[in-house]
Amino acid sequence: MTTYGTILIPLPLSQAAPVLGELCAAGYALPAGPRFCLAHPDRSVDDNSVFALAGPISAALGTPVLAAFQYDGDRLELEVWRDGTRAHRYDSWPVRDDDDADDVPVGADPDAFLAFAAGPVDRHRLASALADTPIDPRDMDVDGDPGYVWAQALHWDVLHALGHADETIRRAQWDCFHIRRAPQAYEEALDGTKLLVLGTTDAPS
Repeated sequence: MTTYGTILIPLPLSQAAPVLGELCAAGYALPAGPRFCLAHPDRSVDDNSVFALAGPISAALGTPVLAAFQYDGDRLELEVWRDGTRAHRYDSWPVRDDDDADDVPVGADPDAFLAFAAGPVDRHRLASALADTPIDPRDMDVDGDPGYVWAQALHWDVLHALGHADETIRRAQWDCFHIRRAPQAYEEALDGTKLLVLGTTDAPS
């Protein structure tokens, strides 16, 4: 499965663009509905991961941001940053890094994510997703183990519960490396909206 990292910002791209252009050394940004935008930084560049950039972006914009990193379909990490400080951290599989950790998600507090609601919030769906308890049986592990079989589905349910449209969620699961391989195809998927190219990244030709 693919890996991706993205930052969800509760501002239109036109407002966030100057700060993203200043702070992100390489990557892309794109709209995510009328009141949100997404940044897809190039994590191969030093100090340019979603978690490294989320603090400075939140401080410069004066708004909370939600950094997400999904690793290989197995693990979802979410960090809420406000005014340059990490306010909340969620990890769907903490035992991956720490054998002594409990094998349950850390930071499964729905209230921590309400600042990123794009519409009415489905609190039951949000709490269930953060607890790694799929509502849809199709998202459950086929071997009978508890939890989501893919972390992308967990991320999808979190954003869906926060009222984001399907198209926005699909964009939130893109990655800088995906876009770089076929930028024109991704621009076509934006319904005529141009990708904002950040830093040293080549513009689509």
